[in-house]
Amino acid sequence: MKRKVYQQLLEWKDNNPTQSLLVKGARQVGKTYIIKQFGKREFKHMLYLNFEDQLDMRQAFDDMPNPDAAVKTLQAYGIANNIFNIEGQDTLIVFDEIQLSKRAYSLLKPLTEMNKYRIIASGSLLGINLSGNYLDPGPAIQHIDMHPMDFEEFLWAIHGETMIDVIVETKAKLLNGVCINQALHDLFNKTIKDYMLIGGMPQVVLAYLNTKDLGKVYLIQQSILNLYRSDIQQYQSTQDYKMKTLQCFDSIPNQFAKDNHRFMYQTVEKNKTARHYGLAIDWLERTGITKKCYHVNHLRGVLIDGKSNLFKVYMNDIGLLVCMLGQGYIYRILNDELNLFKGALYEQLLAQMLIAKNLPLYYIRMGDHEIDFLVEYQGQILPIECKSGGNTKSKSLKSYIAKHKPAKAFKISMNNINNSDDIMKAVPHYAFSLLSIKELVSL
Repeated sequence: MKRKVYQQLLEWKDNNPTQSLLVKGARQVGKTYIIKQFGKREFKHMLYLNFEDQLDMRQAFDDMPNPDAAVKTLQAYGIANNIFNIEGQDTLIVFDEIQLSKRAYSLLKPLTEMNKYRIIASGSLLGINLSGNYLDPGPAIQHIDMHPMDFEEFLWAIHGETMIDVIVETKAKLLNGVCINQALHDLFNKTIKDYMLIGGMPQVVLAYLNTKDLGKVYLIQQSILNLYRSDIQQYQSTQDYKMKTLQCFDSIPNQFAKDNHRFMYQTVEKNKTARHYGLAIDWLERTGITKKCYHVNHLRGVLIDGKSNLFKVYMNDIGLLVCMLGQGYIYRILNDELNLFKGALYEQLLAQMLIAKNLPLYYIRMGDHEIDFLVEYQGQILPIECKSGGNTKSKSLKSYIAKHKPAKAFKISMNNINNSDDIMKAVPHYAFSLLSIKELVSL
């Protein structure tokens, strides 16, 4: 399956010979697969170490006295795998699940500064396992954040190579404000609904491609959710916080089910506050399982300056959220019977699109009006209103435009593109995914 991050890996290989690379992301987003694929295709040799599976190598690195000893260990491991020279551009050294060896992480910087080795490290729980020892190695290491497959990558997987050219042509039409022909528009919208059910976890997408069986999709999604629960049990610091984090995690469907989707600790447990559960929900965000969307109190300066203590919580993957809601929601999504919950699900869809663009999430409430998302781009604050169907009337967005005079505002719905308004741009959900923020602002 084609992933955009592969191009970032190529750019690192070609343009950053003096840096190592650290690929970060939640569990099951496809880090190991894409790194192995990259190593096999782009290097003559790949020396692969996994600190989760290879306990002997983890122990060896945990006891490593200095960088020179690490080099000798890598050389010996290379010889055992018929790789007799690990220096230079022919061999890629991979440290997978590096969060399980604090010593291996601390050796990344000195090994890189030797200017002899090409190294990629990857990890899922870096901010958790390395905690106080999670020191940024500085410019020696380039960082890449990986997310679940975005909607464009999902289109490539589901519809094959021919879709790549179709998307290129579609982007060109969108940028020129030309409506997409109805058959293609309908296909994209249908695939959006499939994306909501399946999500972007590569293992889940692959299972759907091979079987077209939503039952198998659901079971694999359950296994990933259980893996997340297992990580909470294994890596949270105390038994008390293990229970609190599991409670917060399992409360996410109920948080979405409220008319107000804001995360409320009382939904986790009656009469409880941030003092009881704040650290637990922070833990979930640090692992990449969830993402906070902060309420903004004011719009002076940059958005982060105005953020309040109020927030919403979105899952890292919409397919996992649907699985958490239960089997009945698969039928309800397919038959468009979501009622009030429909808006919340489409907000999750849009949040995932913004996260894939590596954008922080904010929203604002003004009296009875709420703007679903705010994005900061080149000093401008851009409001985004999410619609779940064809009804695109938006008092909230009109009120915001009248009060704050943004350069651009976006209304995202199932309808075709409409660029007739200089400020308020009507954009279909699929177009918001396919176009970058720079391209959207140029509409």
